[in-house]
Amino acid sequence: MGRGSSPRSVSRRSREQLRVLQAVTQNPDQALNPHLTVRASLQRPLVRLSGLSSAERRRRADALLDAVGLRPEFSRRLPSQLSGGEKQRVAIARALAAESRVLLCDLVTSALVVSLQARILNLLVDLQQETGAGYLFISHDLAVVAHLADRVAVMYLGELMESGRTEDVLSPPHHPYTEALLSSVPSLDGDGQRIRLQGEIPSPVHRPSGCPFHTRCPRRVGPICDTESPPWRHGPSEHLVVCHIPLETLSTVQGRKHGTDAELPEEER
Repeated sequence: MGRGSSPRSVSRRSREQLRVLQAVTQNPDQALNPHLTVRASLQRPLVRLSGLSSAERRRRADALLDAVGLRPEFSRRLPSQLSGGEKQRVAIARALAAESRVLLCDLVTSALVVSLQARILNLLVDLQQETGAGYLFISHDLAVVAHLADRVAVMYLGELMESGRTEDVLSPPHHPYTEALLSSVPSLDGDGQRIRLQGEIPSPVHRPSGCPFHTRCPRRVGPICDTESPPWRHGPSEHLVVCHIPLETLSTVQGRKHGTDAELPEEER
């Protein structure tokens, strides 16, 4: 958003604030005008955010297409003439047109087949190395997150459950919700046991008391989870887990390939 700005001022953002943050969404059709050619879509942010001439904008649009791996002839096509993966590439190119410092990538691969997911992820990695842009990457797939992210924040019902460096979050101890997410990622040795969460997801508007995850948590330890907000547990290298279960206990039980329910030490009950 830029320093000093609020979400309410989004429609009045300055040119500099627009350059700070651009978004790529799950549905590229939301970013692409169906009546504009690819080149026209890429040039729109350049008209507002750059001082380039018409000829310079045209060359810049062609360069953006090349950066995302699309041939020059794509510039004359309409969105209806593109595949889902091609549309997503154009949406990424459009976000890059402003030379933003941060790209918000909201479920950008979730609607794509696996082969296209890999191509888009590799493209994002390459573009990050070339441009130096940072990514705020939103995803339900921790395998995707592991491929791209330096740091991870895990949220449930809009609340932070765990955060830290990617290698710390993906290694025990985990928050029980992170543990369940990781169990859904296929392992090469086939050893992992899938944790299937029971019950319905509570409404974010009417969140449960205590820990927001307690209604579905396979490691719920008792009434304390239902009534009291869990504390922050501090691990190494700024690794944080929000849970009533101590990190040492989580490490022990999670090291048993998702063993039996944890028990709190006497002083924690």
